[in-house]
Amino acid sequence: MTSTMTYAAFDAPAPSAARPNWIQRLFRESAYSLTALPIGVLTFSLVVAGLSAGIGLLIVWVGIPILVGTLLVSRGLAALERTRLRNLLARSAPTPEYVSAGPDASPVRRVLTPLRDPQAWLDTAWGIAGFVTSLVAFVVTVTWWAIAGSGLTYWFWERWLPEDGDNKTLAELIGWDASAEIWLNLGIGAFALLTLPLVVRAVTSLHAGTAEAMLSGRADRSID
Repeated sequence: MTSTMTYAAFDAPAPSAARPNWIQRLFRESAYSLTALPIGVLTFSLVVAGLSAGIGLLIVWVGIPILVGTLLVSRGLAALERTRLRNLLARSAPTPEYVSAGPDASPVRRVLTPLRDPQAWLDTAWGIAGFVTSLVAFVVTVTWWAIAGSGLTYWFWERWLPEDGDNKTLAELIGWDASAEIWLNLGIGAFALLTLPLVVRAVTSLHAGTAEAMLSGRADRSID
């Protein structure tokens, strides 16, 4: 008896035709970048733990089901990332074809099928690569929002800063009079606010572009 391999593919919903304005896009991209790190930490932890245990226990065969389980968990987390790409960024992010065992395949062959699926390994690799890009996206997004917010409101909250004669303000450090501190922070905040959409777009594109390439790239090639 012979067994055949079949493939399962799922169509991605088409992005909405209405294009969001720049404010909506900024908040969507910020939400995507800020939620990327918690998901990235979870994915990275599960993938690294699963791969380490699975590879370490291969010699006693226990590692095989652990590796299979890790690949299946990675597949579920990859599906979550594609959903985020579609809903928050309106990207197509199609689901690629996954290898599945044929109807006449043995139970063992069915269990081992994920190990022969290139996309399953790409999903798992994303768990590591995505952690790096999510860290960059999160840190830069938080930093730029904080600079914009604190700089533009410095005139209000600076009165509660503790006064110490030994401390110098940023204006004094660059050779300006201390009275220019409010205007300096206001200028920094304004610059951060003006560049915020561009900066957030850049780090969002880094994370989302990597995700789409690894999690949907094979689907794009199969369409072509």
